[in-house]
Amino acid sequence: PLRRQRQMCIRDRQISHLEPAERDPVKLRRTGLSIAALMVAGGLLVTYAYRIKHQEDEKDSRPHVVQRLTEVFFGRDQNNKAFSTEQLKGKTTLFTPLSLRERERMEEALSAMTDLSRKFPEDQNLRFVGITIDPEADGPAELQDLLADLGVANDERWFFVQAEEEAARGYIRHKIRVEFKESVPSLDGPRDRFRSTLVFIDENLHVLAPAFDLNLAQEVALDARRLLDENPEEARRLNARQRTEDWQKARNRLDAVLRYIREGDLKEG
Repeated sequence: PLRRQRQMCIRDRQISHLEPAERDPVKLRRTGLSIAALMVAGGLLVTYAYRIKHQEDEKDSRPHVVQRLTEVFFGRDQNNKAFSTEQLKGKTTLFTPLSLRERERMEEALSAMTDLSRKFPEDQNLRFVGITIDPEADGPAELQDLLADLGVANDERWFFVQAEEEAARGYIRHKIRVEFKESVPSLDGPRDRFRSTLVFIDENLHVLAPAFDLNLAQEVALDARRLLDENPEEARRLNARQRTEDWQKARNRLDAVLRYIREGDLKEG
């Protein structure tokens, strides 16, 4: 009992001498900038680890099979007509998940898709497909408007598809194996955001790797340039200059993967 009383007295004395938290705005601003700098550097380090993990893919950019779409997916397209993945047999498909409330996040992927469709306007073996993860908000009329905004409303190779939400999300995540949500750090803690990814599906309904996240490539390039401006020494240590063209490299590689698919030159694995 006496020992507990002494411990309580010591704890009370320690608490009584605590000062209020300092709220100096200059120091708080410096702290915020330090946290932001750490986040930028941390983001670059995570990205470098990602790039190291995929070094072999970068040495040999030929695509390889992830799995085959054996389960048929059904939905309604932008014209409110029945759609199924059986329609993609014998075609080369570029797929992306859709969410019209995430127009900014989808911009890079949709731009790449439209560029390829205009590059090969006469290729009737190409298909450009998106499945919305928000079918309650993204109906046929809204999907038609999006295609019109892209300038491909009259291109019959495009299919933007609506289906029951759970079925659509499950098929994208577990069959096509594309993740449409990611967690990113922020000063207020981790937050979720829409992930816009591109993936090819070949004529035999094989889902192919690599998948392309053009938003990530752009963020890495911008972070690398910012690091070069703000901390040249750290930028040299991390070889940041090599990352400043990541977005263009990703776009070039997207073209290269399509070329390999068209030539039937796939990598084992």
